[in-house]
Amino acid sequence: MSTFIQQLITGLSIGSIYALLAVGYALIYSIFDFTNFAFGSMMMCCAYAAYFELPLILAVVVVLVFGMCLSVLTELVAYRPMRNKNASRLFLMIAAMGVDLMLTYLCVNIFSTNVRPLSVPFLSGVIKIGGVTIAKLDLCSATVAIILLALLWTLLQKTKYGVAIRASSVDTKTAGLMGINVNVISLIVFALSGVMGACAGLFFGLKYAVYPTLGSISNKAFISSVIGGLGSLPGAIVGALLLGVLETMISGFVSSAWRDVFSFTLLIVILIFRPYGLMGKSKSDKI
Repeated sequence: MSTFIQQLITGLSIGSIYALLAVGYALIYSIFDFTNFAFGSMMMCCAYAAYFELPLILAVVVVLVFGMCLSVLTELVAYRPMRNKNASRLFLMIAAMGVDLMLTYLCVNIFSTNVRPLSVPFLSGVIKIGGVTIAKLDLCSATVAIILLALLWTLLQKTKYGVAIRASSVDTKTAGLMGINVNVISLIVFALSGVMGACAGLFFGLKYAVYPTLGSISNKAFISSVIGGLGSLPGAIVGALLLGVLETMISGFVSSAWRDVFSFTLLIVILIFRPYGLMGKSKSDKI
């Protein structure tokens, strides 16, 4: 029983970090109907930003600001010019793939392919509760993820910018006709997703070390977003937690070699029976 609880706690911790990325995917998809495939490489760049030896608080601020600025810059340089020319969503996704590869190989050329450990001394070690051992890093990452997601929910539900984001998610053109500045909304959405990605990159860097292909972990977050329902923020969170728990249970009780097989099998099965995902309803009801 203690092993099951141990795996459950670990799974929820990993799932909470997936949730940060999955929500970032869902936010952008909910407004612009395309998947930002550059999100993983942005997360990886943020992990590298945390690698430099700075005081902890300063390092966290640098990472979050860097992630926000990188995400906004990508929107202004790569996506907005294409949207202004009414480019197909397919071409936006192709552009996102190009940004992903560019950032990945840029980091390879600057930092090489060496794995760089990232650590915070006070987050090392474990806390023992009965027969269950909880890593301090897992506890911290889950707590921070919950706080960030709660703040995001408050922003979306309780502020005028949140109302504008939700209105834009229903129909961008109509929202613009009603006086909502969609360009401002796009900057806010990309800034929020950048903060989520930066935080996820920081925790993944602490957990797995920093390397140029770290962004491939975001594939799991994309799966989570699809499982929950693309464009649905609650669905993204549910899908991320479900996937995180499933992966740790498979790794703990079957084999880590089968982890990804079960993850993609879950995706296929859910899409067969629920094409919109677990909590996805329709294109007009995303956030």
